[in-house]
Amino acid sequence: MSLPRRTPEKFTKQLKTGLAAAGVPFDGSLKPGTRLTHEITHHGVTWEIRYAFRVGDDPIWKLTGPGDDWSLGLGVETDVAVAAISTPSAAPEPAPAPDPYEGAPRTHLGVEVPEFVRAEWGTDRAQWWRIGVATAVGQSKAARTV
Repeated sequence: MSLPRRTPEKFTKQLKTGLAAAGVPFDGSLKPGTRLTHEITHHGVTWEIRYAFRVGDDPIWKLTGPGDDWSLGLGVETDVAVAAISTPSAAPEPAPAPDPYEGAPRTHLGVEVPEFVRAEWGTDRAQWWRIGVATAVGQSKAARTV
């Protein structure tokens, strides 16, 4: 099996028609310096779609885009490629808020540490809380019987 040298015109038209129906602008032009790869930007996301081969009368495209699903350039049919390109990508999750009590644990001996204790973690008040928890869960030396 030899590698394709160009994309058959009917496959480019099929891709163009599918993308137009999905509302994605695509003029069919190739990525500069390539013979088989198109670059499509939609919803601020750039995709590369490259003609790979055909199975009967159906083209198989190597689709490369954002996210783990498309980073390797999977071989897909035209309708799958159109659906992936036309679907808006999910907004990135916001970064978690920084922990205001850096260095204070969230749990101690399996018990959730209240915010007021976390805020004063290095003080005597927090030490007494830790002793109380250790006594309650049987981890304190004073709570052990000989």
